[in-house]
Amino acid sequence: MKLALSAKRIAAVAVEDGVELTVTTKSYVRDLFCMADKVDVKVSVAEGMISLLPGESVMLHIATADVAALADPGAFAAANVLRSVNDLKREW
Repeated sequence: MKLALSAKRIAAVAVEDGVELTVTTKSYVRDLFCMADKVDVKVSVAEGMISLLPGESVMLHIATADVAALADPGAFAAANVLRSVNDLKREW
């Protein structure tokens, strides 16, 4: 996953009304954001643009009723869905 250098423990668990995505960092993560609509267009995420210091955790609650999304909660942790400013590269 894209956050491999900065965030390491990522757990996605289906719950009654959606998915709980927990991210625990190993180093500073700036503006963590879950683009959950890439998995389910009718989804909503209560949290966004969260910065974390090393060792901190955050639980993102993703509200969805989509059966396919609930069957594979790990889809919300995919490299093209869970992103941060740390993912940007300077190419000059």
